[in-house]
Amino acid sequence: MSVKIMIEELHRLYGLHEQLLKLSKNKTEMLKNNEIDALSEVLNLEQKYIQAISQLEEKRIEAAVQFLQSDQSPTITACIEKAEGTDQEELISLYEELNDIMVELKDVNELNKQLIQQSLQFISLTFDLVNPNKENMNYGQNGLESSKPKQHRALFDSKA
Repeated sequence: MSVKIMIEELHRLYGLHEQLLKLSKNKTEMLKNNEIDALSEVLNLEQKYIQAISQLEEKRIEAAVQFLQSDQSPTITACIEKAEGTDQEELISLYEELNDIMVELKDVNELNKQLIQQSLQFISLTFDLVNPNKENMNYGQNGLESSKPKQHRALFDSKA
């Protein structure tokens, strides 16, 4: 089987990863601007791209197995070693491009993860400030003393 099918699949994979990277960058801006509704739509679209990448990766593996025709692992590196001439050069180029875009995608996703964690910490802190659970600590005549436990008023008046 020709290496051309493998090259076509890698081009498609690169295109899908490029779109996924754009979505991830958009997601970063949405997280910064607190655009929850738009973020939900992007997450749904992102799942579709991930599913398409997964299916395309299966096709790439099949093409690599047919091209290698051996017990070798169906990696791009193994295909590069077997390919010759311009096909080998194109595989090397695609391998490097895919590697670069995946590194960038990983970095953007790490930033998004940190932004989400900071948002969750802020929400948790805000909730703790609105509804404290700890006893109040006050200074008394003899230093730090715990105040007598007070009955906490509910956040909402249930009798209203």
